[in-house]
Amino acid sequence: MMTPLLPLGRLDHYTLIVPDAAACSRFHMEVLGFGWVREQKVNAGSVPEGEYDMLNHVLHLPGDPSRTMVVTEGLTEDSIFRKYLDAHGPGIHHVAYAVDDLAEAFRKLEDAEIPLTSKRIAHDPMSGLRQAFISRDKTGYFIELIERTEEAEEGIFKSGNMAELAKSMKSYIGEEEPAATAPAAVVGELPVRLDEVRAFLSEPANLPRWTAHQTVYRGDDGRWVERRLAGDIPLDVSVEERRVSFAWEFAERPFQVHFDLEESEAGVRVTVPMPAGITTERATRTADAIESELVLLSDALGAKVEADKLDRARQTMGRFHLEVYSRKGA
Repeated sequence: MMTPLLPLGRLDHYTLIVPDAAACSRFHMEVLGFGWVREQKVNAGSVPEGEYDMLNHVLHLPGDPSRTMVVTEGLTEDSIFRKYLDAHGPGIHHVAYAVDDLAEAFRKLEDAEIPLTSKRIAHDPMSGLRQAFISRDKTGYFIELIERTEEAEEGIFKSGNMAELAKSMKSYIGEEEPAATAPAAVVGELPVRLDEVRAFLSEPANLPRWTAHQTVYRGDDGRWVERRLAGDIPLDVSVEERRVSFAWEFAERPFQVHFDLEESEAGVRVTVPMPAGITTERATRTADAIESELVLLSDALGAKVEADKLDRARQTMGRFHLEVYSRKGA
């Protein structure tokens, strides 16, 4: 008997894409004995914040409340789900199976050159849920591999998970996203004096006010430390006339971020080069976080910042803090 490359665990859920979620759900409940769980509206990325482009009816399988079927309907013409329906017709989009170690499963699939829809595992830092999709090229439908935690219980689907699902579909309707290009640096303008910026940046105790590094403290020996889920990490801040540098002493190798300062007509131009040795994906996400940090830094230094811009920066920083806190190392 042949040994499979990747034995799958139990069925977690499967998803249909249909033109009318309500009608499809009624049939499954009234005729086939499925049970109602919930209705969920999601913004999967094609509409402004606060609006929805995806409707899910979550039903449990007959006699088994722990396993679910998701009936999905696109709510707008630009919804990826409406476009996918137009291109491929209604039916099963993906079937999700549980795996105990998604990282290992992902590595096996990559080594065997099995086509995947993304080069990374999607991770929800709030619940710990991880997911990846095997392309439909071999099977006619997508296969989702899902690793749940106690917080990410069966039948629960977060907006971020739905956004990852939407991304997995783009190449199948001719809208594949171009490969990301890592930014070389982030540049911002602060309407304050150079000496104010330098003094503020050089004080590690200020980091929780403007960065994702919310758990910085001074140890008994006087050195600054950042508390992480996997253990505390020494932190050093060095100051030059035009540069403030932050360095974390990871066991594998040190990790540094530099803030280069230059006087400008607006006040101070801040340039943050991307750290050496990080991936394109990590650099892109780091750049997004730094842009929000510069907004919060302006506010902390007393500059006037638009309320909605400040709120977005705070939300971004809150999400990034959870990721940084749970990250083992650079």
